[in-house]
Formats: sequence, structure tokens, C-alpha cells
Amino acid sequence: MLLAALLLSEGCTQQPQSSAVIAQVGNTALTVEDLRSLVPDEVLKGASQSELVEYVNQWMRTELLFQAAQAMGYGRDPRVEHRALEARRDIMVDVFLEDELDIEPLISEEEITSFYENNLASFMRSETEVQAAILWFEDADHAERARRSLNGGMSLAEVVADSSCGVVASDLESQYLSRLEFGEGLGDAVFGVRAGTVSRPIHMGDAYILIRVIDRKEAGTVRSLQVVRDEIVMRLASDLWEMKLDEMLARLLEQTDVSINVEAGLEALGRERLP
Repeated sequence: MLLAALLLSEGCTQQPQSSAVIAQVGNTALTVEDLRSLVPDEVLKGASQSELVEYVNQWMRTELLFQAAQAMGYGRDPRVEHRALEARRDIMVDVFLEDELDIEPLISEEEITSFYENNLASFMRSETEVQAAILWFEDADHAERARRSLNGGMSLAEVVADSSCGVVASDLESQYLSRLEFGEGLGDAVFGVRAGTVSRPIHMGDAYILIRVIDRKEAGTVRSLQVVRDEIVMRLASDLWEMKLDEMLARLLEQTDVSINVEAGLEALGRERLP
């Protein structure tokens, strides 16, 4: 089955896609769920098949080296233990800040709307974008059967749920993406379909796909608030997060004995003292 099909799948009537094994090194397996934990979903959605294969190859190379190092006893090396302790400290700080600085609930809808209205130019499309749903099939016959069902009035969700249509994977999230964001090959296929229509079965790699283009927005149009809401929340949250972090650090400094002796450090390093 196509690797891209596995990664794009939001559900399959034949087997749970999140447990599908993509690669295995010794007794260690990489599943679709594992890959999604390693690579952000937004990156996977826009990746081409060759890019997805490269992610898997990178995991394979790292796992091979890890198993070799483990077999040679590097798990007990003091340098490894020291770096693991440093990494654990950084991770603990990250998790602590995630819990203590939960910013999103502090951002109101009024602030989000105001930011959007005052920054419309920054949300203008630089490239034409298409909103499309994609269904993956193992053969052209099932793809054609599904196309007839869609043109006959069945919804995308109904076609995915109908086992006779043979959908092996689907991407129904329907984000607006540019040609490049869809990935090599797939972008050309999507942009070749008229808005409001369903494509004929398209041979893609070792599978067949159907594309339903839901909408198309030309370059120069402004993205809707619904489309950019998460982006606005992130931008507002970033500013608020920095402010809250500064407040937390100021409070902790008041509560904790802290001393810094830069000159002692410079002396120990054989550097000149500060003037």
C-alpha cells in the first residue's frame, strides 16, 4: 500500500491505519502513529511521496546506529548519561511551562477578531490556493465506482464508509493549500480539476486517487478569519507567553537566592577580567 495513502488516512474500514507498520529494524517497528509523533501533521500533509520516504529512511538510519551503539554498551557511557540528564532538564522545563503558561484560554474572540481586521494585508494570498478532498484506492475499478457514487449524490464520508467503494485512505480535512503545498505530482493533479467537480481516477504512484475540488481562491484574495484563526491565536499567544514568562521569572527571582559571578567564570577559563 502506498506510504502516502497510509499517512493521509483519517480512517479505514479494512484495518486501523495508525497501527500499520511502515518500517522495521530488528525488533523495533515504525508505525504511522509513530511517524506522526515525529513529524508534525501539517508537514506530513504537504509532503510528497519522496519526502515521506526520506523521513522513513532517516528513522531507519538513526535506529540502525542506535541499536549498534546500544549493543556496544554506549548506554552506560558517562557522556551519554550527562547529555540525557541535560535533555531531561530541558524537557521538564518545557512541560512545566506548557502547564503553567496555558495562554490560549486568556485570548478572547474579540481580540482575535480585532487582530484580523487590523492586519488584513498580512492574510492576503500570495499564490492561488485550492480546497480539496482526496480519496485513495488500490485499483482503478474501485476508484471509478466511488466516482459514480459521488456524482450520484453520496457524500465523501458515505463513500469512505462504504466498503464496496474500496477506499483505502482519505484526506477530508480540506485545508486551502497552494500547488507546492500539496506536494510534487499531487499539486499538479489537484490544480487540474475544476472547482465543484470530481476528477476521473488518477494513477498516482502504485495507487489511484479521486480528487474533489471544493473551492478555489485566487492569489490576492484575503484568507477568511476561520482559515487563519489558529495562526492569529499563535501570534497573540506568543506575545502573551513572553510577557507571562517574564512575570514568572521576576517572581521566582524574588523568591529564590540567586548569585552570579561572571568574573570567577572568566578567571577559571583563563580569560581577562571585566574592566
